[in-house]
Amino acid sequence: MDRSYIKSEEKASVLGEWILFFNILGIFFWLVYELYKSFNSEPTYRWESSFNVVGLSMGLIFVFLFLFFISKSLVKKHLS
Repeated sequence: MDRSYIKSEEKASVLGEWILFFNILGIFFWLVYELYKSFNSEPTYRWESSFNVVGLSMGLIFVFLFLFFISKSLVKKHLS
């Protein structure tokens, strides 16, 4: 393969990871806001509060892990 082709593929990969990073970061902040809002509002149903706490917390954990691995990949690519 041509070196310029490999270089452009690496740049496209890094750009895609940056776009993914900022999208996942936005989702993370949205989930934090929704969790905060669920603690400060009165639930419509009795079970709604516990579903929100469990569901949003699990979502935060998965999104945080995904965000961690994306940022780890970005740091590796920028340091090497």
